[in-house]
Amino acid sequence: MSPVRRFFLLLCTFDILFTSLLWIIAILVTGRDLTNELHKQVVEYSIHSSMFDCAIAAAGRFLFSLVFYGFFHLSHWWPITVTTTSTIAFLIAKVLEYKWHQNEPITYNVMLVLLPFILCWGEVWFFDLRLIPLERKANEIWGTQPHKDNVEGESDERTPLLAPSEGGMLQRFIEGSTLYEGSVGNYYSPFETPDNTDDEDEDISEDSGVKIPRRFKRKKDHPLTEQEEEYIKIGEEMLAAAWHTLNSTDWKLEKQLDNMDRVQVKQVNGKKVFKLTGYVNISPRQLLEELFYKIEQAPTWNPTLVDCRTIQPIDEHTDISYQVCAEAGGGVVSTRDFVNLRHWAVVEGAYVSAGGSITHPAMPPQHKKVRGENGPGCFAMRPVEGDTDLCLFQWLLDTDLKGWIPQSIIDKALSGAQFDYIAHIRTRAASLATEGLNTSVASCVDIVGETGT
Repeated sequence: MSPVRRFFLLLCTFDILFTSLLWIIAILVTGRDLTNELHKQVVEYSIHSSMFDCAIAAAGRFLFSLVFYGFFHLSHWWPITVTTTSTIAFLIAKVLEYKWHQNEPITYNVMLVLLPFILCWGEVWFFDLRLIPLERKANEIWGTQPHKDNVEGESDERTPLLAPSEGGMLQRFIEGSTLYEGSVGNYYSPFETPDNTDDEDEDISEDSGVKIPRRFKRKKDHPLTEQEEEYIKIGEEMLAAAWHTLNSTDWKLEKQLDNMDRVQVKQVNGKKVFKLTGYVNISPRQLLEELFYKIEQAPTWNPTLVDCRTIQPIDEHTDISYQVCAEAGGGVVSTRDFVNLRHWAVVEGAYVSAGGSITHPAMPPQHKKVRGENGPGCFAMRPVEGDTDLCLFQWLLDTDLKGWIPQSIIDKALSGAQFDYIAHIRTRAASLATEGLNTSVASCVDIVGETGT
């Protein structure tokens, strides 16, 4: 039995002991003889004058939970649903039928009705929010989750979207896996370099000239799994959708800065999406390498990011990443985190890195973080004719920050965040230039801004 299941049963035990003790105290404070009162409330029980039924209800909840969750070790929700529904129905009837004005002490009697209501709901919340998620995660790690012989097509809201692989996460880790489906043993693993420097082995793509880290290269004897092929397909579809939106018409100007950086907005499928446009003095290829393959370093130069990491590299052009964004709008928009599927390609001469939100077993929703959701969005780095060290940078942002923040405040915060982001990119380009890369940084005031898209 898992510790969290033992705690749940202890909570049920506390329920019956606390309710019974409170019932005895309610009798003693009246000053009446305990034996006579017990005979009156138990032997001569009446719902109109006795609180003995509250203790019986607690005992019923305890025994039901002990049998099904202790002895039979069920993980289904129906036993807790039966006990909670029965308790609520009984308490409603008790409130309506009990002769409150004729029985003392009324304070203790009220507590005997209210506390079972609170305790039974507390048991439900603990079961659904702690016991089941923690046991499922333990089963995934240790590989002890049994395979269910369900009727074909039969599932419920707790059925995992992806079938568990053999051996569990721990076994896969021992065999060369991480917490995600798809082993890091599928990739080359260069020696770790100090401070995440760029000295790891890289291969230059023959098609695009992009330097691809060796860790994104798959070994020939480790083909893509069906799930990984599905991820790649989804990534390609996201890129196509984002590229189409980025190049569509009817964009409206939201705000433009003195250096010609501008944010435009448009309604897409009932949602407001944002497009940032500005010039950065760095080659499109180098900027793609920085934004796609070196995201772990992003928080060092971009203060809008608190954490950034690759969860699962899939192939040279696709991965799944995790990002934690800092507060925005002066603290109006609190910390959000995102799990994104990313895919890049060269489209019409532009380097395009697209992505959108996806669920992943290695990164479930985190405590004290609001899980945001990104629609198909992208970074587009377009070359500028006559200057190989300059690119037109565009960012298509389609995001739902969740929460209860007014949309007007979100819109203002997002447009400001986009301006901040391109400023940080220029700062990063300047830093790279001082490190000896073929980059430079300058204002884009002298560059003629495009007028159409």
